[in-house]
Amino acid sequence: MRKALTITLVAALALFAGSAAYANYCARDVVPASTILVPYAVQAMASEFTPNSGGQTTILTITNVSADAQIIHITVWNAISSPVLDFNEVLTGYDVWQINFRDMIAGQFGFFDTSRSASAAPNTGNRQPFEWGPDGRSAFLYPAAPPNSLPIPQTTGVVPGTQCFMPYGNVTLTSNITNLRAPLFSRVHAGCGNQSIRSEYEDDWLSKIDADWGDDLWFYVTVDVVDECNFAFPLTSGYFDNFYVNENVLIGDIVYLNSDDNFSEAISAVHLESDPPNASNGTNFYEEVDNNGNTVTGGSELEPLATGFAFNYYNFDALNIHTDVIVWKNFADFDSSDDVDDCGYYMYYTWDFDEHTESRAGSCTVSPCDPNDIDPNEFPFESQRVPVTDSFQGNGNFDLVGTDGNQQGWMLILFPPTYINTVPWNDPTPTNETHGLADQNIMMGWVGVRYTYAGYSAGLEAATLANTHCFSSDQLVQLGVARDDDDYPAPSE
Repeated sequence: MRKALTITLVAALALFAGSAAYANYCARDVVPASTILVPYAVQAMASEFTPNSGGQTTILTITNVSADAQIIHITVWNAISSPVLDFNEVLTGYDVWQINFRDMIAGQFGFFDTSRSASAAPNTGNRQPFEWGPDGRSAFLYPAAPPNSLPIPQTTGVVPGTQCFMPYGNVTLTSNITNLRAPLFSRVHAGCGNQSIRSEYEDDWLSKIDADWGDDLWFYVTVDVVDECNFAFPLTSGYFDNFYVNENVLIGDIVYLNSDDNFSEAISAVHLESDPPNASNGTNFYEEVDNNGNTVTGGSELEPLATGFAFNYYNFDALNIHTDVIVWKNFADFDSSDDVDDCGYYMYYTWDFDEHTESRAGSCTVSPCDPNDIDPNEFPFESQRVPVTDSFQGNGNFDLVGTDGNQQGWMLILFPPTYINTVPWNDPTPTNETHGLADQNIMMGWVGVRYTYAGYSAGLEAATLANTHCFSSDQLVQLGVARDDDDYPAPSE
């Protein structure tokens, strides 16, 4: 998706202007941003409070691409979006900061503290680029000849010092680990009103968390640019008014490692730009709900995530080829008994290589099918990784085309804003116990995919097919390939 906004050469070259928009607001692109999202982080555990040194872990790298020193505020959220812990880091200009979440779980917070001493790294050493650029410009001349040279990076000493310290010390935070683990237990499906889920799904991945997933912690993380160190969660009243800064200066990447199984994959973190002039409809990434049911206020300049996604999947049991889908979304879907609410939170379609298709409620030809027989909600957490397996044997998660253990094709996942207002579409489960229609209108998400093939693995971000929050025409009936030029005009630059 490309917004109808002219990107001039001047704007494109404004690399070191902190509030510049580097690309199209609302496009899913990897550009400097004011918030970085790690949509899924995972850490294998050897015991209740001890991380497994050889199992799955997640590494995040954050880079400050501006010459100005920056303060970043890191918030770690559990899988149902309760903030668990937060801390600050101070970065010099052009600084790189990295965290292995295994060290965080182990309580080694000293590894992540950037020194603010004027006599210690990163504030010392050769901080002026030595080589001349291809057109003769160099920071070697700065500040004698600005703006014809790159600025010298600022030191951490220029930022406000209040509360700029690591609050935890080097100690295992058992209460935080307990809070991260709290929502990760075996779940049953509650259905939707008088509608119950299909029997094929009674043994899906949610029923096995205790047995197969209980040794892993998974969660998600946000990194915000702030103007002073603080210990406020983004859900705290005044966080955006008092601390958040709309400066697009951060980039990030994520590496997943599993040394026990010789797996590794890497993806770009999710880059969320601030752009106050183009933030018109008020729907933004931080559409979170606090424990009292209040929607977060603030952050309205931060671009929303998308509402439609597509990815390819491959499953061949004989060759040990498997696919997992990673889904982050801005609401968790559990009822008052902590069972899965199976009402209308998303739709999916799957196609094989010969265009044969299945879909949610795929046991019949015409929706909404048997009113007492619906497909389950397989993405009830805010953050989760779900095996793309077929329900053929009664222990899978989706309707896929092909024989059991042998499927390949692609999947389309749509969140409600892409279809609930589409005529003549009729969602058989439009409202539910947990969220009403108003919440469904502001749903958004991110989707990625993980492939494993014997001793290899790879990770990708899914393609974005719709962002109805930014482009009202991104609706179900208009998704897909153009049939003629009149129906699908070319995007404007």
